[in-house]
Amino acid sequence: MTYKFHNLSHILFNFIIRENTRNIRFFCNKKPYNVLFFGSDSIALSSLKRVNEFRKEESKIDRISLVTANTSKKKSAIEKYACLENINTLQWPLQNLQIGEYDIGLIVAFGHLIKNDLLMKFPLGMVNVHPSLLPRWRGAAPIIYTLQHGDQVTGVTLMKIKPNIFDVGEIISQQKVTVSNDIKLPELTEELSTIGANMLVDCLRHLPHSLQNAQPQSNEGVTYAKKINKSICEVRWSDMSAIQVYNLYRAIYGLYSLKTKFRDKEMKLFNAFLDDNNEIEPNRPPGALQYCERTKSIRILCRDNRYIHFKSLRIIGKKEITALDFYNGYIKNVPLEKQHLMVC
Repeated sequence: MTYKFHNLSHILFNFIIRENTRNIRFFCNKKPYNVLFFGSDSIALSSLKRVNEFRKEESKIDRISLVTANTSKKKSAIEKYACLENINTLQWPLQNLQIGEYDIGLIVAFGHLIKNDLLMKFPLGMVNVHPSLLPRWRGAAPIIYTLQHGDQVTGVTLMKIKPNIFDVGEIISQQKVTVSNDIKLPELTEELSTIGANMLVDCLRHLPHSLQNAQPQSNEGVTYAKKINKSICEVRWSDMSAIQVYNLYRAIYGLYSLKTKFRDKEMKLFNAFLDDNNEIEPNRPPGALQYCERTKSIRILCRDNRYIHFKSLRIIGKKEITALDFYNGYIKNVPLEKQHLMVC
């Protein structure tokens, strides 16, 4: 039975591919198109704005509607924009969508699995914007993993949606982006969002031909960026090098703060940086901390016997203070051997 089911799934998927190929040929002389846009957050908003601007600039698109998965009574930013622009908004999961009601589906930061029955309702299929160079960092948090792992190159991938699985569809186009050493999550997210929005418009501008030469993803270099939670922000001084702590700081900046413990109290760390004159400290344990007069920062020793610096800190339940105030209030009169954090 398993073998027969596998064959049935394979036949069904090939049927979808053949039908989409026929539809592409049929649509070569058809315009304008009707577009159904799936997205719920600020990244999606960037693309929706650009697609809507394109609709106004050229006659390639007739109508755009928005699908969101917002369950709150309060309208999200993307819903407010849609309302302002008279874009019809539909709630996920979709009800009573007709085959061919929309020519193509666009998915940006949506996070919900697309099944066969929905995909088959779009004659030209569905296109997804993913902020990584697939197959690297498939999954929910590609930008965070890019920064956390110190990738020097990332990018944006435009791909066709495959039913019932995330991030494995054929690649329509890709654009590489150099990742600077100090860029943080909000800046890289904005940069990739802008690039992805422009790539999406370029795909729409050249419909249906832009969909014809999509290529399968490589089976090599596959990595996964699973959904994160708050536990990611806890620093493990005995396990992490200074650059790993700094990369984590960049990866979750604006989302979470780095956390550690000081004398059994939880503490958050802010305004991190690496010192170019970062000397090796071989005689103290990971988690040891000092005040650095030259940089006006608290520096904490990592696994590789190098320091990472912080300009301000906050013990949970108290206000954020400068490194100097922390030194004066908590470690100035403490013996050197006791000036350490609890190693997590």
